[in-house]
Amino acid sequence: MARVGASAGWHGNCVESINAAKTITYKDAGKVFMVTHPAAATADEGYTITMPIPSSAGSGFSCKFMVSSSTLGSDADEDVTFTDGTTDSIVFQYIDANSDFTSDIAIDTVYFDHTAYQGDWMEWFTDGTTWYVFAATGVDGGIVIAT
Repeated sequence: MARVGASAGWHGNCVESINAAKTITYKDAGKVFMVTHPAAATADEGYTITMPIPSSAGSGFSCKFMVSSSTLGSDADEDVTFTDGTTDSIVFQYIDANSDFTSDIAIDTVYFDHTAYQGDWMEWFTDGTTWYVFAATGVDGGIVIAT
């Protein structure tokens, strides 16, 4: 059965484009979200993607976010912010263009920096208690974390 607002892929996965603020729900499990430049007419500000808290998403929930535009913007305010509104709920690991590996176990917020490249990605998974996020970026600083 297809999900409303999404296109079925070869393996039953769904793809949806995001260019403005969005709240993710448990119904979005398994989707791949293509993140692009902000849709705002002025396009000088980013937007926030709000994840559900892990217990609301449910054990086994996963989804992926991928930058689909050449960059997210030219202005430092055009970042795409990810949060679930709680503190210290994200375990995060990523690698950047310099092969620098970053890991932290108490993250509050994650960002695609406005300099993120097309193809940069984050995969989110929860066991119902904690978010586990794995990511890669083709530019140094393309992904930013805040504790």
